[in-house]
Amino acid sequence: MASPLISTAVVGHEFGPYDVTIPVERARAYAAAIGGDESPDYGNHLAPVMVVAAALTELINELGLFSGGLQAVHAGQEVSWERRIEIGEKVDASGRLVSNSVRRGNHFATIAVSYTDAGRTEVGTSSTTIIVTGEQSQ
Repeated sequence: MASPLISTAVVGHEFGPYDVTIPVERARAYAAAIGGDESPDYGNHLAPVMVVAAALTELINELGLFSGGLQAVHAGQEVSWERRIEIGEKVDASGRLVSNSVRRGNHFATIAVSYTDAGRTEVGTSSTTIIVTGEQSQ
């Protein structure tokens, strides 16, 4: 089995871009799944976490974290939006590895992600920190 990218990527490695456009059907399914009177009504805009989750799904795959024997913990998430994203609006996510180290047998990685609209204007950013354990993470 090939080593996951998390064990070989160097700081500055770029990921994506990924198309993280959320179609109407998925936005409705999400709203129905978390529904309830206490849930905010975003109208024709997305819950911010939906776009971040779509990008994380792509990153996890590219980092090789679905490899057998690895365990990953999502240890931190920071998100900032310049504006709300409309349901179905074209959004791309591009990531960059900003830290990658091994401490006490655990692999720590932080990826900064930039979200851009169809006009290539940055509409948001996020920073994700993961901890990976397993013999292949080193």
